Parts: sequence; structure tokens; C-alpha cells
Amino acid sequence: MSVVDSSERAVARQWSTEPETSRAWWFLGTLAVLRNPDGAPRTPAVIELTVPPGGSPPRHFHEELDDAFLLLEGEVVVWSGGETVVARPGTYVVVPHGTEHSFRVTSQTPAKLLLVHDGDSFLQFIESTGTPTADLRIPPTGESDVDLDTIVRISAEHGAPIVGPSLDEVDVSGYSPDH
Repeated sequence: MSVVDSSERAVARQWSTEPETSRAWWFLGTLAVLRNPDGAPRTPAVIELTVPPGGSPPRHFHEELDDAFLLLEGEVVVWSGGETVVARPGTYVVVPHGTEHSFRVTSQTPAKLLLVHDGDSFLQFIESTGTPTADLRIPPTGESDVDLDTIVRISAEHGAPIVGPSLDEVDVSGYSPDH
């Protein structure tokens, strides 16, 4: 049996994070905070995504990624493959790859989602489209906007083709007590 000095075992990487020590981006009107520590594996990718009231990504699907999140705060109506659910704090949603989906924040306050992905294609999309920030809040309106053609192109490059519009208020009316 060999004895290894603890200094030899020390890994030169961060092994925990707090919001203030995490990499963050203003991403298409949201705040995306990568919770994986620097130097740790990129997968599973664990991302806190804060989305403003009314926020809704375009309808899309992931070619290889099962899109999964735990709703921490707020209320979100999720449309997936023709079915609709209302997610409240504590709801865990998994949309299988290849399934068209979108969501809309229906609460009067921002929604906070904890995304857990077994691949890093969505993280790569955030990195290529987002604006790095240390300001851990939703960006001011227009601060992190990207034109639609660019979003469509980059989203497809990262395995998440856009196939339709965002959900609007009419699409989610009747699913939320606030609407």
C-alpha cells in the first residue's frame, strides 16, 4: 500500500459554487447561471434560468437532449407534444428529445428553473449567444437581444431547431389562475 500526500491528491479545480462564484450570461432576456464549478465536468449541465413574467422561448425541439427542469419559483405553463401542464414550485418536467415544446411564465414574478441536462448542447447555445455578466439579475429590456435570424441559425447549430412561435397569453389562458 502506498501513501499519497494529501497535497498530491488536491485537485486544482473548484468543487462547489454559489451564485456569486458561478459563470452567468444574459441570454435572450433571461439570466442563465451555470452551477457546474469551474474545472468540473460540463455534464450533467446544471443551469439556473431566471425568466421574466411573460417570457416564452420559441417552439422548438432538441435533437438529442432530453430537456429537464425543476421549477424553483414562479409559475410556468408548459406545452409539449400537444399536451399542456401548469408547473408550480416543486414541479419537475422532462421533455423527451425530438418533442416540440415551449413554455410561458404566467406568474407576476420571474420564474426560476433549475435545468439539468445530460449533454451540454444547450449550454453551448447559451455561451455562443449570451452576454457574460456578473450582474445576477434579469437583463434590462433590449440589453441582450439577438435578431431572430441569428437565434434560428445558432439554435439549429446547437441541435435545437426552432419550429414555431413563442406561446402568447391566449395560448396559456385557462391554464393559470392568474389568466
